[in-house]
Formats: sequence, C-alpha cells, structure tokens
Amino acid sequence: MYVIVVGAGDLGYYLTQLLVDEGHDVVVIDKDPKACERISNELNVVATQGDATESKTLEKANVKECDALVALTGNDETNLVVSLLAKELGAKQVATRLGKVDYDEHVLNKLGVDIVIHPEAAAAGYIEELITKPEVLDLAFISRGAAEIMEVEITEKSKISHKKVSEIEHPSGSAIIAICEGENLIIPSADTVIKPGTKVLILAKREIADKVRSLIA
Repeated sequence: MYVIVVGAGDLGYYLTQLLVDEGHDVVVIDKDPKACERISNELNVVATQGDATESKTLEKANVKECDALVALTGNDETNLVVSLLAKELGAKQVATRLGKVDYDEHVLNKLGVDIVIHPEAAAAGYIEELITKPEVLDLAFISRGAAEIMEVEITEKSKISHKKVSEIEHPSGSAIIAICEGENLIIPSADTVIKPGTKVLILAKREIADKVRSLIA
C-alpha cells in the first residue's frame, strides 16, 4: 500500500515505523523541519515539510495515488480539513485522529472521514488490560511491535454475537479490551453481552491475529 501520514509526532512516527516494517510505501508530511528530518533519517522514508491543509502539499505527495491518508496532527480542525481536502483530491481512504469523541457521524462522512482514530480512548482500554491481566501481553511485545489491536464489526452472523464476554473462546495471548457502541466506549466485564451493530477492540499477539479474527468474525 501507499500511505501518506500527516503528522510526524510520536503517533505518526510509530505508525510509520510499523508500516515500513510491513513493507508499505510511506510519505510523511509535517510543518516542523526537524520532525521531518528525524523521521526521514531514522526510518528511511520520504518526509515533506509543508502544510497539509494546502492542496499543493498533498498534490506534491501524490495524494490521488495513495491507498490511505492518515491525519495525525494534534489539532482536530486541522485533521478534518486535511481529510476533506485529501478525499476531494482522490485519496481512496482517509483515517483521522480526533480528540473529541462526540462528532456527528454524518458530518464526519461528509468531511471525507472513513476511519476515526481516538488514540486516548483506545489506550485507556489497552492500559486497563495490561494492569488487570498482565499475563495476556507484556510490555516487551508492545515495544517490539509484536502485538496489535484489531477492530471487528459485529453483525447478527458473527460467531460472538449475543454472547457474554465470559462465554467467548479466544486463544491465549488475546483479549477483548473495549466495545464501541455508537459514540460510547465500553470497557467490558465478564457479563457484558456482545451486541450486533457494535465494534469490538481486541488485543492480540501478532502471530495469532488471523486465528482470533476467524474465531470472532
């Protein structure tokens, strides 16, 4: 895949590192020349200094050919403007980091946002899992990028639909860490029922991710 990452902060850096490690082509855009220089030198990717809210910057990065653009600056308004512009210029898929969790879904769709990223909310469930169930996944796996958080949309036909969390079988090294129900993020208990129409966030060691997906979907 060809991916454009807007924002060379910590989140953008680590996402770029993961994408490069998996063999994807990545271009990074950031206003800060030092951040661009760092990510370019350390990860061996093209990093462009510029304002991604300007068409010429995205066009220079060949946005119309990208498979995905990820807007990861620390400003919601900037990310939304970048998303709208990227979609208008031909980006196939747009993922946007947002600090607020109460944006109207229809408005986001009109702004070209395909995927909303709430890193702080996701991290809350992630940290809770590490604290309460340290046997599931230790920090060494995280630092080596040997784990992932997957999102699975639940339908009536899903294998875990209408089941309690305690009734769901999943391999050792994986755990359900959060459930997205509309605009609400739920940290599940053993008695939480998985409902159709929700999205389940699952933490899993990378080598068993495919097996977990087959047991859940």
